[in-house]
Amino acid sequence: MSVIHVVKRDGTKEPFDANKINIALLKAAEGLPDQVSKVVQVATELQLTLFDGITTEQLDQAVIQTTLQNVKDDPDYDKIAARLLLKNIYKNTLDDYETADELKKLHAKKFPQFVKDAVKVGLLDERMTDGRFDLKKLGEALDPAKDDLSKYLGVITNRNRYALRKHGSEPIEPPQFTHMRIAMGLSYNEKDPTAAAIDFYNHMSSLEYVPGGSTRVNAGGSFPQLSNCFLLNVDDDMESIAKSVRDTMWIAKGTGGIGIGFTKLRASGSPVKTTNTVSTGPIPFIKMIDTALFAVSRKGKKMGAAAVYMENWHIDFREFIDLRSNSGDPYMRTRFANTAVFISDEFMKRVQKDQDWYLFDPADTPDLPELYGEEFSARYKEYIKLAEAGKLRVFEKTSARQQFKQILTSLQATSHPWLTWKDTINVRALNNNTGTIHLSNLCTEITLPQDKDNIATCNLISINLSAFLNEDKTWNWDRLKEASRAAVRQLDNLVDITQTPIPEAMHSNNQTRAIGLGIMGFTDVLEKLGYCYESKESYNLIDTLTEFISYHAIDQSADLAQELGSYPTYKGSGWSKGILPIDTLETLSTDRKVKVKIDHKSSLDWDALRVKVKKGMRNATLMAIAPTANIGHRLVV
Repeated sequence: MSVIHVVKRDGTKEPFDANKINIALLKAAEGLPDQVSKVVQVATELQLTLFDGITTEQLDQAVIQTTLQNVKDDPDYDKIAARLLLKNIYKNTLDDYETADELKKLHAKKFPQFVKDAVKVGLLDERMTDGRFDLKKLGEALDPAKDDLSKYLGVITNRNRYALRKHGSEPIEPPQFTHMRIAMGLSYNEKDPTAAAIDFYNHMSSLEYVPGGSTRVNAGGSFPQLSNCFLLNVDDDMESIAKSVRDTMWIAKGTGGIGIGFTKLRASGSPVKTTNTVSTGPIPFIKMIDTALFAVSRKGKKMGAAAVYMENWHIDFREFIDLRSNSGDPYMRTRFANTAVFISDEFMKRVQKDQDWYLFDPADTPDLPELYGEEFSARYKEYIKLAEAGKLRVFEKTSARQQFKQILTSLQATSHPWLTWKDTINVRALNNNTGTIHLSNLCTEITLPQDKDNIATCNLISINLSAFLNEDKTWNWDRLKEASRAAVRQLDNLVDITQTPIPEAMHSNNQTRAIGLGIMGFTDVLEKLGYCYESKESYNLIDTLTEFISYHAIDQSADLAQELGSYPTYKGSGWSKGILPIDTLETLSTDRKVKVKIDHKSSLDWDALRVKVKKGMRNATLMAIAPTANIGHRLVV
């Protein structure tokens, strides 16, 4: 049998040593049942992938991939693969080591120099080394043992998407450096930045909460675009349209998720007085947004993305529904921009009653985008009378059920348009005292008002519920309380630190200080508790958990307001009137004239909190159920 040689990084060759691989596999399988048999399984299958001249990098990958092939038979192989990958990351970013104690000391030793070197070459913010942080103390706080909390998917996702790297090269930081970099990047303005960074680090490294993707990518960096969500509404003029394309490009560059409202744009065929021509309508301009997203794709990192919103009374809405269709005119299709429909209660009532639905040109009905609830319904009916009396230039009439069927058919075929609810969003809002909410964002988790002076922004963290469920199936409520409060403070710091080259976004960010504390890991919790998803136990549990987090998030924001001041547009908000989010369900019930029964008893003192928020709030919004498709990969099931 011919000898297989391995090509080392320096180009020299050495005979393949199976014993080295076996030792590495034994260490990776330590503490797992049937340790030896697992090692034998992987080592035997590995032999089939070897060839003479294989590089050390290829060999490392072959061992990991061979291990992963066995996950289908035993989930423990995932843990082995994760540990093998971590070992490889440590070797590439730190140095060789033998014991866990040596690895911890290596982290402590290397971290201060890592930060200094990264600042020197412009990868990290100069504030990281201007004396406000005790780098030695931060390095000593690093705990690489916490890397074992992540599955293989979490480790590889962090390496590929979030770890700092030099200009497209391999990552230069191990996972715990990433956590501490983020923590430092959100602690600049604290009275004791080192203590704050360690506190934030402990929560994140324990996977109690995970910040949104843009924060994970850019925190601590020389371009701290940390906000996750941006909402901009396009007005019916060329300057606003052109600026929306420009703003989309800048936001996409910083990995932000964008919601863009196109309801106000006049319809195709609508007169343009300045040029004595007619408009092409909103669809070609939406195509421009789509092209901008493709052009600024940030390949190799988290890509910017957008969702385009339109209310379904717009006369061009039929073309809007088809934007994501796989067939048809490519100039009337989008491939990167998602679509979402902003639906009123008036429309759903007409669907329910099988009534007609009227479509208008926004140039003739300019106030409809600003109205919601009963006011929208009343004005919409007035426009119907004007249309039927021949007093509107153009309108169309269709069956409400037929249009809803078209929406649902497209949703089934293309996953678009997404459904969002204008009246629910606005009637229940505590923060729309400055204007109407015209849309949600890319992932439909936040609702903020926006206008020509404000591109709304939001900043996200998701609480990992699974981290607070004890092995005896009881809940660690004290730790959940601490994590919720720390997350709010961390996000509030982010508001002052984030930067974007869009003045309207910075203005809105500072005016509302909007943050979104979300949750994830609920399915993990149900599996551990043995609850069916559709059961009274699971319904009561999610009510209890979200209410608890909401209560302490609001309480922390109120405390921050007393310490640092309320957000500038607090006056006139629902908060300033002592209204809480849980109270707005009754408001919606009254607006819809539909009674909602809540079968839930609370042990939290909401009355005292109502009094407290009337004294001030630091943030206009606090909760947002964000998608966790990527950051959720960090978690272990």
